[in-house]
Amino acid sequence: MEFAWNTQKNGITDVKGLEKEQERDGKISNKEIDPKKTHLNYDLVQSELNLYQRVKQRVDEVRPVSRVQKNSVVDYSNIITVPQEQFKTWGVEKSKEYLEEVYNYFCEEFGKENVVSAKVHLDETTPHMHLHFVPVSEEGKLQARKVMTPKRINEIHSKAPKYLQEKGFDVVRGVGKTDKSLEINEYKAKKVQEKIDSLENELKTLTETHKNSLEELRQLEEKTRNKLNATLKASESLSRLEEHTKSVLGKLDSIEAKKTLFSGKLTISEQDYSKLISLAKLGESKVLENSQLKLKVKELQHKLDDKGLDE
Repeated sequence: MEFAWNTQKNGITDVKGLEKEQERDGKISNKEIDPKKTHLNYDLVQSELNLYQRVKQRVDEVRPVSRVQKNSVVDYSNIITVPQEQFKTWGVEKSKEYLEEVYNYFCEEFGKENVVSAKVHLDETTPHMHLHFVPVSEEGKLQARKVMTPKRINEIHSKAPKYLQEKGFDVVRGVGKTDKSLEINEYKAKKVQEKIDSLENELKTLTETHKNSLEELRQLEEKTRNKLNATLKASESLSRLEEHTKSVLGKLDSIEAKKTLFSGKLTISEQDYSKLISLAKLGESKVLENSQLKLKVKELQHKLDDKGLDE
């Protein structure tokens, strides 16, 4: 929606008339006002003083350093509106949030101490806010001509919507009919592009995560394959060892032993004795090798089991 704002400068005598209208004081001629809803109106600036007293109080505070005359501009009355169609979409609560953010913007722009009233009207067809500020310069002087120049008014028409956009409201500068469609379309295109960029970033992140997961899976499969191969090789070595052991035992069975005539002891030839010694030494080494291989297989099996639990 467009930023609906208009402003008007006032002298001290004008403020009293604005106060009556703002506070619904006197006869109500506006047919759009529903008196049954007037109690819903509220002021964002908490004060026991009425509008005239607030303006006068702030003017008196800066009077020592200012030239205040009867025709001096002491107040700017601003009306900020939520269009009826937008109000139907937003509802009361979001419209109130929007007007409060507008109030916050004017406090930042002109100083909270100078914003003396921000009356929200919810008793009319279109919700709106009457915001009043005293035009006090950065030097602390009442200087309407310096505070509200045509240039600054034009800047507010652009700066306020940007501020409100940052707060989450889809608001654009209020412009003439010639440029209205262009600016709104540019704004909408910008919002669409931001959404596209966000989705592209999400897709990129998901793709990278997927690639990393596939690489981790590939590495895990390779480690598992290597460990299985090592286990198979150890098993094959054990099989060969068993075959060799059988062979040694077969050779031992082939050695001939003879008893001596007088002692009853067994005797073997020197050649068979040497063969027996060699086989015994070989058997001891193979037994040791067998034990070592078994320990290695158990160790690999434990590692595989632990890896399976971790992953």
